Amino acid sequence: MKVIGPQSEGSKRIAPPSKAHLQKLLHSANPGLRLMILFAASTGARAGEQWATRWRDLDLDKAELHFSRRVDAYGDEGAPKTSAGVRTVPLSAQLVSALKSHKLKSSFSKPDDLIFTNRRGGFVGHDNLVKRGFAKLGPSFNWHGLRHFAISTWIAAGLTPKTVQTFAGHASLQVTMDRYGHLLPSDDHRRAMDRIAQTLFTPRSGNVE
Repeated sequence: MKVIGPQSEGSKRIAPPSKAHLQKLLHSANPGLRLMILFAASTGARAGEQWATRWRDLDLDKAELHFSRRVDAYGDEGAPKTSAGVRTVPLSAQLVSALKSHKLKSSFSKPDDLIFTNRRGGFVGHDNLVKRGFAKLGPSFNWHGLRHFAISTWIAAGLTPKTVQTFAGHASLQVTMDRYGHLLPSDDHRRAMDRIAQTLFTPRSGNVE
């Protein structure tokens, strides 16, 4: 059974895509695919969460998106695997503007309609989307890399590890730290390195030869 949703990201350190690479993909994608990529790279949504998101989950006035469901490759919809998957993520003004424009143009814009749909208003076929659209853009990472990109940008923006865990929908802070802890900047670490360097490289008075 193949499931699209919370994937096993493992405990290894994550190497997210670069901003330059993502910008290149966005520039090359058609408008529909561009918004899908931008959505994933901004919200950190897992694929199954993104394709199950409906307009009622989106508060355009508050610029917030509520995740509470996922869909698998067979079109079966259900709750996230863990309670942490139910979460609310703030949206940028740019993404809100793009979603408003998409809603105005969409034939499926009622509260219960999916935000991203196939031609009949049903669930997006993830494998087909990747093979016929995303993969042709020539990315060096898979679709899940867009989630990694989003989380890395939250870290770079200075969000606390606990906030990153919440927005990512990780079951525990340990999961977040195991995968993304190496991306967290630390002034304490830098100060420690400075102190070490001072003891190693600064000669003491009277000991200079």
